[in-house]
Amino acid sequence: MEPDEEVKKVDSSAVQSWFADQRALQHYTEAVKNVGLWRSEEKVLRQIFSPDQTLLDLGTGTGRVAFGLYEIGYDKVMGVDACRPMIQEARHLNKLLEYRVSFRVEDAGKLSFEENLFDGVIFAFNGLMQIPGKAERSQAVKEVFRVLRPGGHFVFTTHDRDHWRLREFFANQARVWSENKQDPRLREFGDNLFDSREGTIFMHLPDRDEVCSLLDENGFLLLFDAMREEIANEPSEVRNFADECRFWIARKPDAFSEDDEC
Repeated sequence: MEPDEEVKKVDSSAVQSWFADQRALQHYTEAVKNVGLWRSEEKVLRQIFSPDQTLLDLGTGTGRVAFGLYEIGYDKVMGVDACRPMIQEARHLNKLLEYRVSFRVEDAGKLSFEENLFDGVIFAFNGLMQIPGKAERSQAVKEVFRVLRPGGHFVFTTHDRDHWRLREFFANQARVWSENKQDPRLREFGDNLFDSREGTIFMHLPDRDEVCSLLDENGFLLLFDAMREEIANEPSEVRNFADECRFWIARKPDAFSEDDEC
């Protein structure tokens, strides 16, 4: 690359193209069949949502969470994803399983749904942090707030770069970024881009303060957060599928809400 050649930053179109990779599709399809709902997800979601509530599964992929919820009695779940091939695969699985889960293509940053439509929104498997750019993630959270009914809950997961397993890695990353030697395609400290057997993966790894600010700036009240290992002891299938992460439960205020401290 020539010294003054501009490097294209990772954007949502690039991320969607990586999710459309056949390796990624196969990985997420196998997760539907072999992983299903994590114990921690089931525990949290059962406590927050009742089966009669309308739920939006953002970043559904091939439907792992949506199908898992359907299997335990939640039959008012809609799964959406910006990646059309993922939704096509989810619909194919839905037909094979003879389930009645709705799936559609939607961009988390500009949802087509009307305001105050859903009782709950779920953004599982660190999906929010696979949106490149702080402003773009904030826009997605703003949209979640808009489509939630007052008093509705937003449940999602992220990595936590202050977790002891990541401290050494990010201490090194801090040096790399201070010397301006990071991958030039990345936008912000915490961004990571790597190749795996599932294809190219982008992931932003925030610290807790960053997520608290993201929620607060968009009007949410934080109710609870904890690492997955504090919630449930996951089987090897889950630990092999997904790294340790932090669960977040936030609420859209209603007329009687009091401010919660983050």
